[in-house]
Amino acid sequence: MQELEHFRSTIDDIDSKLLDLLAKRQEVVKQVGEFKLNQNIPVLDQAREDYLYKYHQKLSAKYNLSFDFIQDLFAMIMEHSRKTQRAIK
Repeated sequence: MQELEHFRSTIDDIDSKLLDLLAKRQEVVKQVGEFKLNQNIPVLDQAREDYLYKYHQKLSAKYNLSFDFIQDLFAMIMEHSRKTQRAIK
C-alpha cells in the first residue's frame, strides 16, 4: 500500500502544478481579452484555433498521448478562455 500512496502523492503534486499553470494561463487570457477589447478585435480567432488544433496534435504525438483526449481537454480550456474574454467590459 505504501507504493500506491507514493503514486497518489505524485499525482497530487502533478495536479497542483497543472492547476498553477492553468491559473497563469487564465491571467494571460484576461490580458489578451483586454487587449482585444481595446483594439476592437473579435474574441474568436479561427485561424489561431486552427493553428492550435494542429499544434496540439503534434504535441500529443510527441508525448504519446491520445489526441482525442488532448483535443477534448483543450476544447474545454479554449471555450472557457473565450467565455472569460467575452465577460471583460
